[in-house]
Amino acid sequence: METSSKKLTLYDIPEFVEPELRKMKGLYFINLFLIVTDFLMPQYFGIHIGYDITCTRLANILLVVYVLFNLKIVLAFIDHSLKCALTFPLLAYLFVAFYTMIFRTDINAFMMVFLEILTFYMLLFGIRYVIGVIKSIKIILFCAYFLGFYGLLEYFGGHSLYLQLLSTVPNTVTNVYRSGHYRIMGPCGHPLGFGLLLLLFLAIACYDIERDEIYLFRRPVLLVVLFFDIFFTGSRSTLGLAVIEIGAILLFSGIKNIKKSLTIFLVLSIFVGLFLFINKNNSLGQYLLMQIASVIDTALGTRYSEIFGAEIGRLDSSEEYRRFLPQIFGLEWLNPILGRGIQEGFGAEFYGTDGAVVYIYSIDNYYVAQFIKYAYPGLVTYVLFIITSIFTLFRNGLRFRCGLFVIVGIAVTIYFINLWWVDALQTLKFVYVFLALAFGAIIHLKKIKR
Repeated sequence: METSSKKLTLYDIPEFVEPELRKMKGLYFINLFLIVTDFLMPQYFGIHIGYDITCTRLANILLVVYVLFNLKIVLAFIDHSLKCALTFPLLAYLFVAFYTMIFRTDINAFMMVFLEILTFYMLLFGIRYVIGVIKSIKIILFCAYFLGFYGLLEYFGGHSLYLQLLSTVPNTVTNVYRSGHYRIMGPCGHPLGFGLLLLLFLAIACYDIERDEIYLFRRPVLLVVLFFDIFFTGSRSTLGLAVIEIGAILLFSGIKNIKKSLTIFLVLSIFVGLFLFINKNNSLGQYLLMQIASVIDTALGTRYSEIFGAEIGRLDSSEEYRRFLPQIFGLEWLNPILGRGIQEGFGAEFYGTDGAVVYIYSIDNYYVAQFIKYAYPGLVTYVLFIITSIFTLFRNGLRFRCGLFVIVGIAVTIYFINLWWVDALQTLKFVYVFLALAFGAIIHLKKIKR
């Protein structure tokens, strides 16, 4: 985005530097704990007492107990939440989850949604009034650096240190391999989940806080590390969308930054080409080339990845499986108004073009999964939430000429596009941090610009 010398930055807004409740130390450290552990601690770490008390849920409990003794904070919390543009679609989605719980006798169908939404509003209030917008961005960047370099360590170590050291509650998470290579998963329960998080980090790595600008190579080391991690997740959709995300970031960078980025990109491409050429015959080079070829194969229907050792049979099976998922919308035995909830298992079978039966037992598509759980009302209300999020971010990015809103808009858009090929895999908490960061700032800017 093109800027001028008169353009305000985040540092020019006192409340973003020193929020009103920053000096309330107890409240500050609980909110800090919530944000940091949201990113760094896995869902399988916690205490199991018939119900998993994870770090996020512990923070939820502590915040609820804290505010119960401070009525002013409760009133401020409610007032701030009601001013958020996302409140209407989220309440509509919560209502669908509520009646699904009643009719399907499935308390988790409501509680899982309720806790996610409650956490979003806690983040919305905590980032704006307690931690501060600028401090929160720096925390996110710290987590990006930490997990970025951890991802490299995990790949070369050949297994998840998180799973080895921090698995304290019952779970089904295992190390994942494909074509003889380990797929990193960071603090997430699956490589695809880590891929979703890396796409969010990729965007914020290109944001210049001091100038409120978008610049692709603002943090070149972090950018390169995150890209390596994306390769090491072994996710074709993540890698393909990362390339599209880079293009979008360039598009919104402004003429000056686009020129600088393209120059650096050209030089970097030469070094990457040399790196791949030198390492083409070793394990690392073969893996990187296989991932690039897999994306090309998916887009063009070719089979180049087989040259570099890809298990074509497994990749083809994955593609064939995903091709049938949208047909679930047409199943007559699924109630289009009342979903099945989240406790009841799901299975379906379809016939392929060759007459073979294809069994569907795992739903690698978030939107199809929403339809199964909450039927069309749940799917429509959540899509309304997504559209409202993206529209509000870009609209206010242009209105206030704010690079933060645009970069979060890019990150959120890419994240939700990727959910067409994967389920959310307990990563919604990551995107809610980004949305809370931006929407808290939007609410305040609207207030002071009146």
